Amino acid sequence: MIHIEHLTSVVRVYAQGMSFEAGDEPKAVATLARTDTAEVEIMAAMGRLGRADMRAIARELAADGVRTLVIKRRTGHGVPLGVLRKVHGPFSYYEVPLGDLQ
Repeated sequence: MIHIEHLTSVVRVYAQGMSFEAGDEPKAVATLARTDTAEVEIMAAMGRLGRADMRAIARELAADGVRTLVIKRRTGHGVPLGVLRKVHGPFSYYEVPLGDLQ
């Protein structure tokens, strides 16, 4: 018996009316790394992620059993609803319970 665990994913966010299937350029891209069965870290984000985008990501992740997001930001940049977890080098890590984003 084997078990394969998918630990890393890419999320692409598209503007209204655009899609991956149509080959459109996303407005934002980020890497999702599962750090625990109920926790995902969002890192290496590029582009503009708004609150509605974060809520949509939260809904998708919650449906997959995720309860907490950890968001890595350059120190000095906050995260709405985020609680500072740690600072490591030039980065701050914020924890956001998914229930707060939905």
